[in-house]
Amino acid sequence: MIKSLNKLVYSDDGNLNNGWAYRLEVDKMYLLPRVVRSFEVWATVKTESKVSLQVLVATVHGDILTIHAGFCWDGLTWWPDTASNMCGGLPHDFGYQLGSCPESPFSRAEIDGWLRDLILPRSPKEAKLTWTGVRSMGWNFYGKKSNIRIKLL
Repeated sequence: MIKSLNKLVYSDDGNLNNGWAYRLEVDKMYLLPRVVRSFEVWATVKTESKVSLQVLVATVHGDILTIHAGFCWDGLTWWPDTASNMCGGLPHDFGYQLGSCPESPFSRAEIDGWLRDLILPRSPKEAKLTWTGVRSMGWNFYGKKSNIRIKLL
């Protein structure tokens, strides 16, 4: 079971700027259910002047996942974002982006489990409904082309 290690602090730009609804304001850490080989996750982003930059967006060291401040995500696709499910939406969206990387040690089923595990303590009913939805429709989004790459350590 994945566990949150600190508070989720994010901003909502209110208008889905560049396709993203939320931006992480401080690093968010999770205790993963298993130890994996350490790696970094880098994203290619364009500045306002159209210059491409490589940005470190996350690190995994053993069983600790840290998603770094500045990471953007769109919340729960095809599902309303609520106070109960936002805690699971961040690592779930991140995990689905990892699905495009052959080096990712996480399966889609495992990442869907993260969502359920993080919502469960807040709202068991919502956890079951949300998990059922992502298991049914997640194949539409998991592993699609992404701007991220994994660097093994």
